[in-house]
Amino acid sequence: MRGRASYFSSNKSQVLKSLLNKFLLFFFFASPVFAEGSSAALQEKFQDWSLFKTNRGDQIVCYLASTPIKTTGSILNRGESFFLVTNIKNDADEISVASGFIYKNNSDVELSFGSKKFYLFPYRILAWANEKSADIDIIKEMQKNADMVVTSVSSSGKIASDTYSLIGFTQSYKQLKKICK
Repeated sequence: MRGRASYFSSNKSQVLKSLLNKFLLFFFFASPVFAEGSSAALQEKFQDWSLFKTNRGDQIVCYLASTPIKTTGSILNRGESFFLVTNIKNDADEISVASGFIYKNNSDVELSFGSKKFYLFPYRILAWANEKSADIDIIKEMQKNADMVVTSVSSSGKIASDTYSLIGFTQSYKQLKKICK
């Protein structure tokens, strides 16, 4: 694990870009906003958060992305985990998370900031807030806290927990709003 963590730390931007491109290709292939062969370009890094931008037709789509600083759980063959904040013109910003496995059906993904908790709706390998107002509340909490914890259950019933640093999030979010108006 130490070797993998070391590799990931030194290549975090490349890994995030690769994850985003896979995310775009596989999850938004059929969406009219996104197109096949999507590629997001890294705009800036803000400590533990990276800002990506891409064009989809006449729309600019921006993403903030981060990966966990700590993971726990005993799930074998777990893929990479990541957290995204997506900004699409004329729409509310949306959070999404992937924990590196298929989520258990009818489970919730818990997002916590200390004692303050939110519950996300999982579908296959991604989870989202149930409503736009929750996205807004989560983003506000992300700007006020130093870290957040995502706890989820895999399809095999095993529990995983990922801790994300929020260092640099506020700066990256302000820049996202600036370049992706």
